[in-house]
Amino acid sequence: PPLKRGDILIHGHTHVPCFEQTNGITILNPGSVSIPKGGSEHSYLVLNGAVFTRRSLDGDILSVHSFIKTKK
Repeated sequence: PPLKRGDILIHGHTHVPCFEQTNGITILNPGSVSIPKGGSEHSYLVLNGAVFTRRSLDGDILSVHSFIKTKK
């Protein structure tokens, strides 16, 4: 189905970490634990509540992305 505002798409395959937000749609790629590309480190994503944390295999935090919705 087509993506809509507020959706989060998590994908892999490219082995390149990515965080993009376009038209209210969030796109995440954790990178790769085995064969990272594009000069990136070996990495994976952890979801805790509304926060995605990308970590190295040593557990170091590489990036943090929060998705807390606020009422209007």
